[in-house]
Amino acid sequence: MYSKPITHLNRGAIVIAVDCSMSMQEHTFLNNISMSKIEAVAVVCNYLIDELLERATRHGEVRNYYDIAVLGYSGDEIQSLLPTTSTNNFVAIDQLSNIAPSTRTYAFEQHTDDGRSADAYFNLREWIKPTAHGKTPMFQALSVVYNMVEKWCAKPENRDSFPPIIFHITDGECNDANDSDLINIAKSIRETSTNDGNTLLINIHLSPYNELPSEIFPAEGRLSNQSPHYTTLYQMSSTMPEQMNTLLSTMAKPSSGASYRALAYNASPCELLTILNIGSESINIG
Repeated sequence: MYSKPITHLNRGAIVIAVDCSMSMQEHTFLNNISMSKIEAVAVVCNYLIDELLERATRHGEVRNYYDIAVLGYSGDEIQSLLPTTSTNNFVAIDQLSNIAPSTRTYAFEQHTDDGRSADAYFNLREWIKPTAHGKTPMFQALSVVYNMVEKWCAKPENRDSFPPIIFHITDGECNDANDSDLINIAKSIRETSTNDGNTLLINIHLSPYNELPSEIFPAEGRLSNQSPHYTTLYQMSSTMPEQMNTLLSTMAKPSSGASYRALAYNASPCELLTILNIGSESINIG
């Protein structure tokens, strides 16, 4: 289980669901650069998409290794943040490589071995450009995600693939359902499966400025934070496969042999980048 490598015959699916509600306009810091939380999420997601394109490239050609979807939800709307005409919101990565989005130059501070710092410049393609407004229709968005992954897993050509990985990024409370509804729809998502295992749902709560310390991939059964929002997200999240423990231990607290829960609470944008990378790297590419 959870061992199938990604190939052009057994492709993978990655879904990123992004809270684009009004509260995501609040400011945060990404590598000491002040920006809104929605801008930080966009930078991190664009970086991840570029990384996935790089991993899918063999001998100068992008292989059809992944289906990718990025959904934004706000107000009463759930929409694809990637350019796609597909009815299921997925974009095949080889098709995505044919799109030429605009690029933006970023300057992030880098520290040298002798203690000095300097700006490092790099160009990043702007695959998504989300805006933040309105309320938080989280339940509706997760219902869309459920329908997407259920149909993806049911396709005969995907039955032997590594199961989908869902990254759900939010900073606030749901406005269209209660906690029980959220836990139930998350359970439905996690119960979708391929022959290689159940879909993995990773919930990532971005911290407001100056909030409590982050809790990244807590050990199974450990509820160190008793806030209702934390408890709900914990119950919504997958239990990560034990074979991923070594990889996850690079950023989580020691688990004493227990599995990790797929939750990051009060995460910073920099931690978000690490989480998305770790999640996507858990899939072996053949």
